[in-house]
Amino acid sequence: MDLISETTEKVSGKVTPSPSKFYTQFASAISLLTDGKNIINSPLLVDDTRELVKALEDMGGTSKRSKKKWSIWGIGKKPKPSGQEVDSKKSLMSMSLLTSLSALASRIMVVTGKKKVRSRNALSLINGLKKLGVDVHSTKSDETPPLIIFDSEICGGEISLDNDMNPKYLPPILLLTPYPEEGVEFELAPQFDNYITEMALQLMEKSGIGIEKEENQLMINHGEYETIEITPPLDMFSILPFVIGSVITGGELKIPKLEEVVNREEFLSLMDRIGLRFENLDGEITLPENQELEARKYSLRNFPEILPFFAVLACFADGKTHIRDAERARNMKSDQISTICEALEKMGADIEEKEDGLIIKGPAELEGAKVNGRKDDSIVAALGTAGLGAEGKTIIKNRAETLRESYPHFVSTFKDLGAEIGYSR
Repeated sequence: MDLISETTEKVSGKVTPSPSKFYTQFASAISLLTDGKNIINSPLLVDDTRELVKALEDMGGTSKRSKKKWSIWGIGKKPKPSGQEVDSKKSLMSMSLLTSLSALASRIMVVTGKKKVRSRNALSLINGLKKLGVDVHSTKSDETPPLIIFDSEICGGEISLDNDMNPKYLPPILLLTPYPEEGVEFELAPQFDNYITEMALQLMEKSGIGIEKEENQLMINHGEYETIEITPPLDMFSILPFVIGSVITGGELKIPKLEEVVNREEFLSLMDRIGLRFENLDGEITLPENQELEARKYSLRNFPEILPFFAVLACFADGKTHIRDAERARNMKSDQISTICEALEKMGADIEEKEDGLIIKGPAELEGAKVNGRKDDSIVAALGTAGLGAEGKTIIKNRAETLRESYPHFVSTFKDLGAEIGYSR
């Protein structure tokens, strides 16, 4: 299936952020470790969240799911897998969570996934789990999945995390920390203090785990997970494609339900750094039309996953944009630095690839082209958005249906906002 986007006059209207994908996944993982029924109201309904719950069923859990509510029955702190292999499919977060859960099973386990997951380096996760006593190894010499996990005794005390560890691997490590009797104490470097970590800690507390946090010190007390009933907060970053689409077409966008958003300040601060201004009124913010974009120098050290979208935006800015400190974007579902550079260059962008980012000179007169989405939902979404501001028709090939992994209503939402976009087989 291909995604086709065409020149659009304006992307305008109202768009509501989606429920947090991470919150849905982490709550599902905690549910397996409880003794009883858990309820997740209004979960994010995408392939990655559904497939994780199926994997949890393979590890002994039970679920009943509808569009509005998921019920997940856990089995306590010892998963009871039906076999020795569990499949994370296409999600790196699912792979990480399932690896941690496998450490609690009283048998040798193998965690695998689709090709994209099996090609991603997991050394940060492996090293982090080993500090807790988990006997985990890659089955390959390049530290990529499948991972093999032996029966492990989780240990506590003071744990020092590697400064170069990918912060997204911290929540799966935190998942195991209530089990040592002595508790676990971390000294957290600044990159670990982010909204993903805060959501994980919040969920653990809701499930009865005692947590003490003071400056850069984090203490997880010994305990067992209790059943939860939660509603995932809305994720502001889920609307990033629609914000970029509105900006590059000169449209106006209204964003409601701010009181339910988990990462509003992080999002608005990042938008301010790239020169976008929002108006805030009565729990709703507005992105005014016809914003002028100027080139900037900025670091994506804490947000490497949004590099493809910022690269698109930079094509429409006046001057030379420098995107740096985004090395981790090379280790996503694709090498996002190389992939987005190749595609935008094919569309006519003046773009240069660097080891840790990109240099883009704008404004560019993008032209529609056939480009490769590399089975990466962020790349497909970013290129589909770029096509709205390009002249002619842009065709994104190589499994556009990967959007279902993170963006459940990508095309229909854009259509409601006036975009010329759709699928083609």
